[in-house]
Amino acid sequence: MIKPLLSVRNLHKKFSRDIKYNLYYGLQGIFADTVGFKTNYMKLRKKEFWGLANINLDLYPGEILAVVGANGSGKTTLMRLISNIYHLDVGSITGQPSQKITPVFSLAVGMHPLFSGKENIYIKGSMYGMTKSEIDAKMDFIKEFSELEDHLDEPFGNYSSGMRARLAYAIALATDPNIFIIDEALAVGDSVFKAKCFENMKDFVRQPNKAVIFVSNHIRKVLMVATRVLVLNKGQLIYNSTDIKEALNFYILNCLDHLEEEQKQIQLKIVQEYDL
Repeated sequence: MIKPLLSVRNLHKKFSRDIKYNLYYGLQGIFADTVGFKTNYMKLRKKEFWGLANINLDLYPGEILAVVGANGSGKTTLMRLISNIYHLDVGSITGQPSQKITPVFSLAVGMHPLFSGKENIYIKGSMYGMTKSEIDAKMDFIKEFSELEDHLDEPFGNYSSGMRARLAYAIALATDPNIFIIDEALAVGDSVFKAKCFENMKDFVRQPNKAVIFVSNHIRKVLMVATRVLVLNKGQLIYNSTDIKEALNFYILNCLDHLEEEQKQIQLKIVQEYDL
């Protein structure tokens, strides 16, 4: 039996719609932890809502797992929990020993426009937890994959959006993760490089103990690269299938759920014409 790289069980995450209540509840939680009071996390308080509720999933080696859902469905929240950016309150996220997770939420975050491309490689690499010697060892790979060797001494601020995407993506890939999370990060950049990244995803997961989580609502891209699709809606996992086209049709119909059946089918055909 194949062991999953990542298992998520009974995951819940709630937020407050009001920043004042959010701060108040945060202080309440700190006080309760300090004095040893037990709080019922599963009870929603005033202004609170479930960002995620009862999420269960497994990620296996060799998978490109696409996560789709309307805006606000909880996709990025789930990725931030898996990446240990958000605090885990209820549920569990378990992986294999010593595995590395590299998330890419916004490619150019943390990169300074006044510094050169090469200087930004060290800045961004250190943000991913790489040492200088590790970055030095990966420098040739970053140069080759980004195809920017002739521009690395130029200020990053002079780069086009495509060049920025090339460099940032190459740095993230150079961390050599077991699980590579790409959250809408390939929405910018030139078509040639994006195609290169999608082909690289397929090569990446052919290596032992490697998988990709690809968060995107771009249907055509998901159809081309995904091996399985999860559909999120209002914080809940409502569909999980290796039938990619069927899962994407389900996602589209779910987004059109407010329409009458006849209008829903008309809109589905329109979306399929443009995106499938």
